[in-house]
Amino acid sequence: MSGVDVDRLRTIGAALAGDTFADAVIRGARKGCAPRYERVRLRPVVIGGRRVVQFECFDGRNTDVENLGAGDAVDRFIEFFVDGMRTALVRTVEADIQITVARKGTVQSVQHDPTASTIDTDHDRARQHLIAEDAPFLAAVGISTSDGRVKPTSRPKFRQVQRFVEILDSTIADRDAGSTIRVVDLGCGSGVLTLAAHHHLIARGFDPDTTGVDLKGELIDRLNRTVDELGWSNIRFVEGSIDGWSPSPGADPNLVIALHACDTATDDALAAAIGWGSDIVLVAPCCQHDLQDQIERRDPPPGFDALVRHAIVRERLGDLLTDTVRADICAAHGWRTDVIEFIGGEHTAKNLMIRAVRTGRVDDNAGRRVEDLVERWGVDPALRRRLAGRADR
Repeated sequence: MSGVDVDRLRTIGAALAGDTFADAVIRGARKGCAPRYERVRLRPVVIGGRRVVQFECFDGRNTDVENLGAGDAVDRFIEFFVDGMRTALVRTVEADIQITVARKGTVQSVQHDPTASTIDTDHDRARQHLIAEDAPFLAAVGISTSDGRVKPTSRPKFRQVQRFVEILDSTIADRDAGSTIRVVDLGCGSGVLTLAAHHHLIARGFDPDTTGVDLKGELIDRLNRTVDELGWSNIRFVEGSIDGWSPSPGADPNLVIALHACDTATDDALAAAIGWGSDIVLVAPCCQHDLQDQIERRDPPPGFDALVRHAIVRERLGDLLTDTVRADICAAHGWRTDVIEFIGGEHTAKNLMIRAVRTGRVDDNAGRRVEDLVERWGVDPALRRRLAGRADR
């Protein structure tokens, strides 16, 4: 975008070439832009005796790594904003510099006291996680030990926490720090990811007001004791069903989470989020029996016989149709949606996440795709039924 104030960015970016540069993070997209990456992390490293700037560029699924010399690093830093990215925090041992590029390309910067006192240029250092191993809530739920080390048996769960927080972090990148985010985790289960979301939102400078909802009363009581022990405020766990819980008047959730809610419970969560007009929805579906059962009772459309011959293929087809319809229904109601990998397939076959961000722009093509699928397969998806029921009230 030619309107970006490149000269101003070059002046700020010169810090990357200095000896005081500690690290930086670039996040978010300017309105009307679609940059290639969601988040870019920068830090100085020494490789073969030469100091370079390492860029870790995350696109929502994969991370690309580049190592560039000082001059090239400044040029690359500018390119991310020209491509449409919005904010950055550049940290040196002298100051923290918060950068925001407005829609028209003007560059605003605010300087704060430094939060980095040392510079780590070790190329082989351990990967830095968004959630540190010694985060107190991890010990409270039994993932880590009292001295802040993740238990060997809890490594898969720790990786799931990290992946979830990475997705959350990239999704909230456009929001202004300091604002209140009302969060509900529908079907929160053990509450680990509820706690992780609350912890990370606080760390990012937001003011979260978090509710976890689940049917297991004993679990709810234990989680409420846990947050009391952690000294956290504005987080609570309540007993109830996904379709039975409702927020206080005037306090509709901004962020709705439903991870591995079984079968049509995911549809209940999506229908609720659409009804509330939530800003962000993160759901990881599980056990999509509803459409699978309907497919088994009907003849397939012409040309699809081979896909329903084998039970396991028919089951996975039902999964894919269900989640495709869910994503398209959200898009047809004004949410930008994508279906991404949540956790690796080696941990569970139910490893997809539907991420929806409200834009208010209705996608008519998505609505037509849903109706075409309904007609061709002779099915009636649960989310479609839920929304029709709400409209009839």
